[in-house]
Amino acid sequence: MSNLQKLQAKFNHEMDQISDDRSSLLTNRLFSLLLFSIKPLSLQEMADKLEVSKAAVSVRIRELEKAGMCIKTSKISDRRDYYQIAHDYSFFLMGGFLEKMNRFLKGMEELLQEWPDESEISEEQIDVSHIAKQRVMEFKLFSDILLQRLQGFDEEWEEKRKEIGRHPFRDV
Repeated sequence: MSNLQKLQAKFNHEMDQISDDRSSLLTNRLFSLLLFSIKPLSLQEMADKLEVSKAAVSVRIRELEKAGMCIKTSKISDRRDYYQIAHDYSFFLMGGFLEKMNRFLKGMEELLQEWPDESEISEEQIDVSHIAKQRVMEFKLFSDILLQRLQGFDEEWEEKRKEIGRHPFRDV
């Protein structure tokens, strides 16, 4: 295994650690494969490299494409579709996270609005209700603060990218 392959394996491991379900493992592997590729890859090339079916790759690569993480390209006189990492995949990652957080916050706000009054709760459940409501309020507050801190992140990210000498995306 080459040093680059070891790095890619480490990247895969880290992606697996933040995945929220097991079905995304192949999606993570595809993203990693594109991230470490300097040229667009066909479905068959990806399937061969990951030792999975072309059909499985097709389903999962569409998830990445829909999420803005990769783009479909084609080559002259070649009917196959090719995929490459999206130009601004990092913005799509953050956008997806922010979208989930905003949905979560909206759900927490609705939950707190629907929380029953003490008169609607049995006496033996009042303590549980108070504790649970306090925990939900704390979780919502934590999420609110996190989202506030992320405001302006995109501008700072662009500046930092320039500092590390990010090259404009180019097709290879």
